[in-house]
Amino acid sequence: MNTKKILILDTTLREGEQASGICFSIHEKLELIKQLQKFGVPHIEIGHPGISESELALCKTICASVSGVDLLVHARACEQDVLAAIDTKAQWVGIWASYNDISLATKFNNKSRAWIKDQVYAAILLAKKNGLKVRFTIEDASRTEPHLIAELGMIAVQAGADRMSLADTVGMWHPRDCFKAVQHAIAQFNCEIEVHLHNDLGLAQANAIAAIDAGASVIDTSILGIGERAGICDLFSISATLEQFYHQAYHWQASQNLVQLIQRVGGFKCEPHHPIVGRHVFTHTSKYHIKAALNNPKAYESLNPERYGAVRKNILNTLERGAQQRFHNTLHVKKPFVKGASELLYHRDGVGARWVLMDDRIDERSSVYIIERIFDKDYQHEYSPHVDKHAHHCDSVFAFMGNHPDGTGLTVSVTFGIGDEESTEVFSSPASVFIPAHVIHSYQYVQGTGRFLNFVLSPNYNQSLVDTPQAE
Repeated sequence: MNTKKILILDTTLREGEQASGICFSIHEKLELIKQLQKFGVPHIEIGHPGISESELALCKTICASVSGVDLLVHARACEQDVLAAIDTKAQWVGIWASYNDISLATKFNNKSRAWIKDQVYAAILLAKKNGLKVRFTIEDASRTEPHLIAELGMIAVQAGADRMSLADTVGMWHPRDCFKAVQHAIAQFNCEIEVHLHNDLGLAQANAIAAIDAGASVIDTSILGIGERAGICDLFSISATLEQFYHQAYHWQASQNLVQLIQRVGGFKCEPHHPIVGRHVFTHTSKYHIKAALNNPKAYESLNPERYGAVRKNILNTLERGAQQRFHNTLHVKKPFVKGASELLYHRDGVGARWVLMDDRIDERSSVYIIERIFDKDYQHEYSPHVDKHAHHCDSVFAFMGNHPDGTGLTVSVTFGIGDEESTEVFSSPASVFIPAHVIHSYQYVQGTGRFLNFVLSPNYNQSLVDTPQAE
C-alpha cells in the first residue's frame, strides 16, 4: 500500500463549464462546493474572474460565502487577470501560459518566448506580493519540449510559484511519457507538481496514476470527468483508486448527491456503467455469476458496493435471442392496450381506465414508457389514492388535460419530496409537470374529467424505479 498523500483539486466549476451546454448559476456553484466538501475534496477551482465583471462578482461571492476549503481562481499571465484574482480574496490563483511553437503562433500572435517569460514572472510576482499562493500551469505541456518546460518553469519558480502544473491540454500523452515529464519536473523544480489531464484518448486516469507514481502530488478532477471535449479525470474513479492503492479515504455517502446534482444542473445523464457510481456497476446478471456471487460476492467483485453507498443487485438476464431488428428504422404500427396499474410497483388499480401507449412490450425498440389514464366521469366521491411515493432513475413528465375544448376540466394534486421537504400543489388542467430523476413524487386525482399522461424515459417502468425511494 502506497501511503503517499495525494491532493485532489476539483475543477468542475471551471473546467466543467467548458463542457458543451453547461453554465452554472451562483446557487448551483455553491451547492456543488457544499457537496464536494462533504465528499472530502480539500481544494476547489471556482472560475476565471478576469474574463468579465459578472464572473468576477460570482467568484467574489463564492469566496465570501465558503470556508473550510482552499479556493483557487484561474488567471492568464497578465496584470488584469491577476488583479481580478486578488480582488476575489481567494487563497490561490492558477496562472497559466503556453510556450510551444503552435501556442506562440496561434495564441500569442507570434510574440517571443522572452515576452512570455516576462509576462509570467511579472504575473506571479504580483500575485505573491498580494498574499496569494500560486499554481503555475504550463499549458499544452504534453506537446512542449522538455527543455522548454524547464525554461519556463524555472522562471515561475524564481518568481515564487508554490506549485507547478503540467497540462495535457489536448489529451495525447501516453502514460510512460506523462511519467517521464513529471519525473523531470520533480528533478528540476523545488515545489509541488500537479497534473491536469484531458481524456481525448481515454487515458486521463492512466496518466494520473503514472503521474502519481512519478512523484506528482496534486491531481485535477471534475465530477464524472466533465470538461472540454472528452473531459478530464473523473473525481469518483480517481478517488476510488486512491482509496484502493494509496491509503486515502472519502465520504462516499455524498457521491450520489454529487451525481444527481451534476446531472440536473448539467442537463446530461450518468452512464449506468460509469465506474463506481453508475447504477449497474454492482449488478450481476449472468446466471453463473449470480450463483457464484450468492455463495461469495468476492467471486465476481473486487469492490464492496456498501463502501460506495451502493447496493449489490442480482438481476437474472431472462432476455431471449429472437428475431428483433432494433437497429432498423422500419415503421412499426403497434396497438396500445388497457392494463391495470397494479402491474406497477407503488401503484394500485384505482378509478378510470389505464392505457399503456408505449413501452418495450409494445415495441422492443422503445426507450420510453407512456401511459394514459382516462377519467371519463367525476370520481371525486369514489376516488381513493392509488399512487404511493416513488422515484425514477430517469426524468419523467406528468401531463393533465381536461375534457373541455380548451383543456380545462380536470383538477389534480402533485407531491414532491418527503418529510420536512414535502410540498403538494393542487392545480387545474391543462398542466404539465417535469419530474427530475431521483425526485420522490406522487399524484392524486381531485375532481373533474379528462386525461392524465405519464412519460418515463425508460422502456420498462418497474426497472426505472429507485429501489427504496422512501429512504432517498
